[in-house]
Amino acid sequence: MATVAGSSLRPERLPFDNGMVLLHNRAAANPSVVVRALVRGGASRETPDQFGVASLTGRMLRQGTENIAKSALAEELDGMGAGLSVDVGYALTAISIKCLSGDFVRAMQILSELVRRPLFPADELERLRGQVLTELKEMGDNTRVVAERTWRELGYPATHPYHRLTVGTAETVGAATRAGLRAFHGTWYGPNQTTLMIVGDVTLDEASAAAETNLGDWPAARAERLENTLPATELPAKQLREVAMVGKTQADVVLGLPTLERSSPDYYALSFANHILGRMYFMGRFGEKVRDEQGLAYYATSELHGSYGRGAWLVRAGVNPRNLDKALGSIEAELEGFLKDGPTPTEQQDGVSSLLGSLPRQLETNEGAAAVMSEIELYDLGLDYLERFPDIVRSLTREQVTEAARRWLDPAHLVTAIAGPPRP
Repeated sequence: MATVAGSSLRPERLPFDNGMVLLHNRAAANPSVVVRALVRGGASRETPDQFGVASLTGRMLRQGTENIAKSALAEELDGMGAGLSVDVGYALTAISIKCLSGDFVRAMQILSELVRRPLFPADELERLRGQVLTELKEMGDNTRVVAERTWRELGYPATHPYHRLTVGTAETVGAATRAGLRAFHGTWYGPNQTTLMIVGDVTLDEASAAAETNLGDWPAARAERLENTLPATELPAKQLREVAMVGKTQADVVLGLPTLERSSPDYYALSFANHILGRMYFMGRFGEKVRDEQGLAYYATSELHGSYGRGAWLVRAGVNPRNLDKALGSIEAELEGFLKDGPTPTEQQDGVSSLLGSLPRQLETNEGAAAVMSEIELYDLGLDYLERFPDIVRSLTREQVTEAARRWLDPAHLVTAIAGPPRP
């Protein structure tokens, strides 16, 4: 069976008695390690009065714990030359530390402190709240953000997490309390909602021992499955909404529709179609035709969000307002042409080469390997996924790719959101 060329990713999976799962990959080529906790405590866990609480909770983790003050944490990480990141999405909160392998044991202790024992200091919450409120104002003046926010409001029902941005609103962020953050943390941060990734120059024995020492007695969180919080939804009717923003010179467009789950049998074929439409050759067909040949957009690209529920397929474009109608017409014409005829034989061949070449590049870094391992675990792809991936891609036919696009990219359900200067 073919394998991904140059791949050194051979993940090992170790379940713990408390429900936590460790995914480990030994990569001894460089003396570094990435330690990442994936907590199934993202924005999809919020109740309607909590919007933004998952994001605030994640961002507060680094503001001080029971045993490490905020200033001491920053100083120690700086001394280790280590990087700490906390990213909050719809499904997950990812807490990552990248350091030299000689500092691995301490990095595990620090990660454990962050996820288990944050203090949520009141003064730091007020400081962070002010920062987020400022960010929200700036986002409200950003045409790209306003276009996506508007698209989500139209594309998903108000009860669905994908209906909103993860940051919350000025009202909900303003109303968030320390008690609310502590409650959210206590409910969803636990071993049975966590996958621990350790990638780098650390043995499995070292990784499992550190995990057991620091997280083996971590009390369980609520057991509700993440998938339940991101259900499939009905498709929206075709619609277009423009948001006029005075003082802007560029219009940003988000066009698309909810599509499929990552676990769908059509995922690979639709992902291939998206690659040709909006990724390959820098920006795909959209970039080649709408941007380069016709000069109707500053950028034009597309993306497929494979996750739980109906992930979005989105086309994004930045347009001179005078070219708006022509650009929209061109994007829809390219989509209709693809749905009619599918990829050309050359595009099909180049798409295979492009996809098979991009994965090894991602696996060259510990961070990239951890991201692929996350996908393997979250969507139950199997530890042999990387061995199967080349055959999955090579086996796709033009007919399969075209049929998947016709099934999921139905123009009758396209939602278009535009944010830019008022039209004359």
